[in-house]
Amino acid sequence: MNGKRRIAVRGKSCLHCGFCEEYITCSRSSQGCIGCGACLAGCPQNARRLEERSGSGPEISFTVDNKPCSVKGPVSVLNALEELGLALSPHTSGDRQKASKCGVGGCWNCSVLIDKVLTPACIAPLRKGMDIVTSRERICSSEPRRVVTLMRPAPHYHPSVFTHGCNFRCDLCHNWNITFSSAGKALSPAETASGLALDPERDYWVGISGGEPTLNRDWLLQTVQKLRQAAPDIRIQLDTNGSLLTPEYIDELVIAGITDISPDLKAVDPKTFCRLCGIGSEQTARMYLETSWEAVRYIDDKYRDRVFMAVSLPYHPMFHSREELCQAAKAISAINRKLPVTLIEYQPAFRLRDLPFLDPTVMQEAKQTVLDAGLENVLLQGGSGIPVAVDPLDLAMGSEEC
Repeated sequence: MNGKRRIAVRGKSCLHCGFCEEYITCSRSSQGCIGCGACLAGCPQNARRLEERSGSGPEISFTVDNKPCSVKGPVSVLNALEELGLALSPHTSGDRQKASKCGVGGCWNCSVLIDKVLTPACIAPLRKGMDIVTSRERICSSEPRRVVTLMRPAPHYHPSVFTHGCNFRCDLCHNWNITFSSAGKALSPAETASGLALDPERDYWVGISGGEPTLNRDWLLQTVQKLRQAAPDIRIQLDTNGSLLTPEYIDELVIAGITDISPDLKAVDPKTFCRLCGIGSEQTARMYLETSWEAVRYIDDKYRDRVFMAVSLPYHPMFHSREELCQAAKAISAINRKLPVTLIEYQPAFRLRDLPFLDPTVMQEAKQTVLDAGLENVLLQGGSGIPVAVDPLDLAMGSEEC
């Protein structure tokens, strides 16, 4: 940040939908804007932006791992630590370190201990006298947490855990009102399993989706373990964009109790991927793509007889050429032509609410393209088979919470 301080401002295209006021944990009402940017990601009009402040506030003194520090405010704890050259993510390094945070306060993967309380650093305002602990060992003494929405039938067929926070910024995010929200109680793995109230006699499947569940590795692994303990014979499915699924992480998930994995392969071309996922760096896009495609290869090679994997392949001709769709299908076929693949129609959502619905024949032709490329097990998902995304002016996420 180079000492610059920023403030979030509202543009003229704002819908006044209330998302940034009711669905984001924000310091504005108590301490003023700290320029964390959490409110930008979930704005359905992309109407909010960060502007540089005309001047910075007073010097704020605090301690980090018992060392005295100070920076100019107002600023978030995360931005202050980054300004001091301190890294946080306990599971990753290098480029992947920045990639493994959601930036909206939902995933809690940037958590530190602030005055002995586990707190997401990205949205926490830095205050005078704070005692901040970034030590991995000390942080692990507290139960991991993240913001989640728990869902039970009906209207859902099975109990589900929807995780808040994502490392992507998709303009077509179907679950945007959950993905970019940080409001609500952050649950521990034990609280998550308890909140679902699984019945071993009735529940035979539970889904973990989002958002991106693989953010906050400790929380996910321990949550899978708790779900397995609550219902020993249940199938546990993980829906993921695959961008963080390294072989080591996959091994840990299988040991914890994951039985089903559905990676979402959004593209093969980095430029298409950047456009769809809101990734500004082609280098980051290539890293994400390589990781997700390698995850599919690894799961099929090592766990074919132990983990059921169904690959999701989103499609819309406004974003994917037929040639790229064919290329993706051939790449999957080269791994295993019998892999179950769900070809999913991108539908209007979030910032692209005016995206046209596709004529059913378009998706049928796309399915034939995928079959002609060598895949043998292709399911089509589109039209009324996909629930309508939440409209910004009709935010009703709370009606589905447990």
